[in-house]
Amino acid sequence: MIRSLAALCLLSSAGFAQDAPPDPLAPFETSRTLRMEAARAAEAGDYEAARRSLSAARALQPGHPGILLGLAQIGMASGDDELLLGALEAVAEAGIAFDLSRLGETDARLRETYPDRYAALDGLLARHSGPAGQAERAAQIALPDSLIEGIAVEIETDRIFLSDVVGRKVWVVEPFDRSAAQVFADAGDGLQSVFGLASDDVNRVIWAATGTLPQTPLEEGEAATTALVALDMITGDVYRRYEMEDAERIADLVTRDGMVWAVDSGANRIYQLSSLSGSLEILSEDPRFGGLQGAALADGALYVADYALGLWRVDLADGTAQQVRPGTESLIGIDGLAATREGRLIAVRNGVSPHAVIAIDLSADGLGVANTEILLRNHPDFGEPTLVDVQDDRVFFVANAPWALWPEDGSGPTEAVPPTVILEYDLD
Repeated sequence: MIRSLAALCLLSSAGFAQDAPPDPLAPFETSRTLRMEAARAAEAGDYEAARRSLSAARALQPGHPGILLGLAQIGMASGDDELLLGALEAVAEAGIAFDLSRLGETDARLRETYPDRYAALDGLLARHSGPAGQAERAAQIALPDSLIEGIAVEIETDRIFLSDVVGRKVWVVEPFDRSAAQVFADAGDGLQSVFGLASDDVNRVIWAATGTLPQTPLEEGEAATTALVALDMITGDVYRRYEMEDAERIADLVTRDGMVWAVDSGANRIYQLSSLSGSLEILSEDPRFGGLQGAALADGALYVADYALGLWRVDLADGTAQQVRPGTESLIGIDGLAATREGRLIAVRNGVSPHAVIAIDLSADGLGVANTEILLRNHPDFGEPTLVDVQDDRVFFVANAPWALWPEDGSGPTEAVPPTVILEYDLD
């Protein structure tokens, strides 16, 4: 859920040619400009110009629900049924929910004029409105003064660690009582809002990404900071704190073999820490990044979710980034990202309706999506699912982070905060 301003602005292929050349150095900004141009053209009644602009934007942000539905609106306004149906079919293929009754009288006309095509479209969209997959509650904890965002599982002891944005804490849930949590580290340890977490069995630490948001309750005179913090796995004591000049908000991280890769969602940068005694270094800072989120290691590379654009593959040697070619399923709005031992990516998508947990199989070159599988969709415990951890083919994730209840003005929850639910999905 920790998104850059650019990514937050985001949420307001076949059949569509790219009619305007994209700027390869700033795909998100270019797409946003094209969408604004499309809106102005549509308002002026120049639907062809609007179509061209949105088609070019779609090439930059495949699977973007706003772009696809904008094309559908243009098709409906201009009487272009092929454009309308093509856009709606792309919506359905991307796994995006849409109620055809919102088309009003056009819905009935399409049903009558294109019965077979309409029936296929209606059937595919209907699948998105229902649940898919099964998961068990790994924990359910009442934390009424907390906004739980991140999770890490220490597999040897089966302890679950949770990050708290407004409570400025790391909580630990013991295996013998999955209905209660104890404070593992807090503001007294220099934590501000806590976002991503990771368990490091090599160094025997829990890594925590800390920073600030408008919801962060800072003390009077307290300066906003961001850091990667190593906490002793047993005591929770701070082993060391790592900061980077000009860092804005370290929010997500991944660790392997004692090394750490941390994502700065504010500055759209990726840092690398080679050892406990080392310092944070910039691995990748690419002007094409739109809104970096979760990270995972797979097939010898770092994969990073971009809330605005999909997935990036980042070379661990030189930090060069290449955008992953999507399949039909939308990769827009991915927040949490993890990977299995076999290199299958597990993504939590909360920026597209319906929310879903998706398994992504990469192509042989690691630069494309070969296949996607919906593991969970519309689970009854879903509120806003956020970050994820994979341990021993078990997927653990926060199912209902209550972001909507905590306004950015820091006024506190707008209603009672429900118990935090951690879901577990068995990949076996």
